[in-house]
Amino acid sequence: MRWSRKVTFWEHEVFARRKGKTYTVRWTVGGKKQRQPLHGKTAADARKAELMVAYANGERFDIDTGLPESELRRETALSWYAATLQFTEAHWPHIGSRQRQSIAEGLSEATLAVLKEGRKPHSNDEIRAALREWAYAARIQGDDLPEDHKAVIVWLEENTFDMTAFEDDQTGPALARGILEALSRKQDGTAASANYANRRRTTVNKFFEYATEIRLLRTNPLKGVTMRREKSDDTVDPAVVPNSEQITRLLAAAGEHGDLGKRLEAFYAVMAYAGLRPEEAIALHRDNIYLPPEVGEGHPDFGKQFGEFRLKRADTHAPTRFNDDRTKRRSRRRLKHRAEKAIRIVPIEPRLLAILRRHVAEFGYGPGDRLFVGPRNGVLSPDRIGKVWREIRPEALTKDELRRGLAAVPYNLRHACVSGWLAAGIEVAQVAEWAGHSIETLLRVYAKCIDGSVQRAKKRLLQALAEEKPEAEEKDESPASGEEDAGQKSDHILTGEPEPAV
Repeated sequence: MRWSRKVTFWEHEVFARRKGKTYTVRWTVGGKKQRQPLHGKTAADARKAELMVAYANGERFDIDTGLPESELRRETALSWYAATLQFTEAHWPHIGSRQRQSIAEGLSEATLAVLKEGRKPHSNDEIRAALREWAYAARIQGDDLPEDHKAVIVWLEENTFDMTAFEDDQTGPALARGILEALSRKQDGTAASANYANRRRTTVNKFFEYATEIRLLRTNPLKGVTMRREKSDDTVDPAVVPNSEQITRLLAAAGEHGDLGKRLEAFYAVMAYAGLRPEEAIALHRDNIYLPPEVGEGHPDFGKQFGEFRLKRADTHAPTRFNDDRTKRRSRRRLKHRAEKAIRIVPIEPRLLAILRRHVAEFGYGPGDRLFVGPRNGVLSPDRIGKVWREIRPEALTKDELRRGLAAVPYNLRHACVSGWLAAGIEVAQVAEWAGHSIETLLRVYAKCIDGSVQRAKKRLLQALAEEKPEAEEKDESPASGEEDAGQKSDHILTGEPEPAV
């Protein structure tokens, strides 16, 4: 389309015919003449007024058709369903499998809020399944529409609102608010956590920004909703983060939990002592790891050596329909929040170095030089990693620790590592680099994630109070101040000379 804001309006052209007069509305767009004949002066005046209002609102006009942008959008309006298909197709090649899955889940929930009123022949679960499994996933991979989803998809094609409904003064605000309400609830209708709702809201907001980009909408309708949002809390509860002694117990329990547990002891240790994410630990290969030559007990470096991880990729886990290689559930992607060719270097401290050496000596490297594989050389899945973790927790932790949810998931080991680095006084920028985070996220999420931090703070307070006490006693024992003493003290302060002994 060719656009122009140079529009000129002319008086109607009147033609007398046997059946009455014809009034032709005339205007030019970018110098090109436009005409629209109408029966009756009232209709012609109304049409001219519509065009002039669009011009006054600053709309662009299409040079070829002479129509303002808003009218063209109505004439070529896409339904919500059709627009979301375009959005998922446009973003698919540029994002990873986990983000594809997140988009499918967020848009599916929002779609339930933009269905036209009337009889709904399909349940919410059937609509979700059709969207997540085919419309926003397998369809983009080229799969034909399966029979069990055909009826739902055919019905959806005709029963979601057009995108222009979001710009209608009557329907638009209600639709936008309805979407936000839907995203704030779980599938069972109960209130969702703030973090859950915000992730879904972010996805739908990106869709609306895309709709404005391709001129389906003039503005993002979500920005006009004054709905109160619950503030998300990304800070991890310190009560669930294990300390060093508890981590030692958990790793020992893993090492005694069968063949898979022995292999996962080093996997958990990598998260606990190097702060790697699970998808980063799974992706470790021989060329990502530097283990220095081992030295004997008499060597000055014994127990002080450091190795190094050179992280390049992460293996994300998602249903196969969201992966480019649909024969695998894992897909290799760049590091989170990093450029395609970025490398993140993380130190391997002495404790972890000893564990990795034992692991390599006992199990070696798996197919493709992977560090962590299962007993049958298969790639470890999150389900198996989580199952072993759930089984070893009761063996390693006390009833009180279990009751308060200590180390409920393996990811809490990463929290313990990063917060431990902070507690050790390592510079925040360095910790952020090792952890693969921004400094802002690091301080928001991890600064409080350390078991026992309150106790340490109390000890430091007691120490400060103890240091203040001798100073107070020293002041009490000093002689009463007189004019001479006061003068002497002023001289000492002004000159910076040491005070004479009392």
